Amino acid sequence: MRRAEVAVVIPTYNEAGNIGATVRRVIDVATRADLECRVVVVDDNSPDGTSEVVRGLAEELGCVELLVRPRRLGIGSAYVDGFRYALERFRGLKVVVEMDADGSHDAAYLPSLVTPVLSGAAEVAIGSRYVGGGSWEGGQAFRQLISRGANFLTRICTGLRVRDATSGFRAMSSDLLSRCATSLRASSKGYVFQVESLATYVSFGARVVEVPISFKPRSSGKSKLRVRDVVVFAAWNLEFLIRRTLTSLRRSLT
Repeated sequence: MRRAEVAVVIPTYNEAGNIGATVRRVIDVATRADLECRVVVVDDNSPDGTSEVVRGLAEELGCVELLVRPRRLGIGSAYVDGFRYALERFRGLKVVVEMDADGSHDAAYLPSLVTPVLSGAAEVAIGSRYVGGGSWEGGQAFRQLISRGANFLTRICTGLRVRDATSGFRAMSSDLLSRCATSLRASSKGYVFQVESLATYVSFGARVVEVPISFKPRSSGKSKLRVRDVVVFAAWNLEFLIRRTLTSLRRSLT
């Protein structure tokens, strides 16, 4: 069993053009911050050679590990598999971080993201675009509109008191993940996984803080967000609201 204080889980599908720079940046920032860090890349058998790039990084850097899955199974199951891998493989693990491979999440924020969890001030730290100091870069007007709408809907439907519940750049304590790993739904995708997993953490009593970040445009390639993803997200929130309302009514009648 290898040792790591922090494990960074990065899911990939056709990110050969971005993953090298992302991983190197993570390792460089972690080293400068004196964090004992390992990177776990979960690749869904990308046809563009992403896994080959990661294997080269693993040989060169020694602190990178690759988990290859047989086909494209979705971001939710990629994160769940990555979390379980990290919990099982790394001794002394305290924090698990999730982040995107495409360069939109700047690893420079890694120390400020893991510090609240390492100190015990919180069990979840979210890299937030919507708290003081958080921002969007590069004129991503359309994506920002979708994101703000998604977060507004989420606050109404779930009651989560978080400004950026859809952020995929966050740190969780390994103890929290160990307690609720079996409750995370691997079938959830995209924004749904981010919100549903956060709701799960809160249901287990997790303290949540938001750390300001600047969200960058992806370095290369195209966004994988589709219209269908937006529809599924909206439907999930409405279903959650119905369940939440019915639960509240049952409690009021008993």
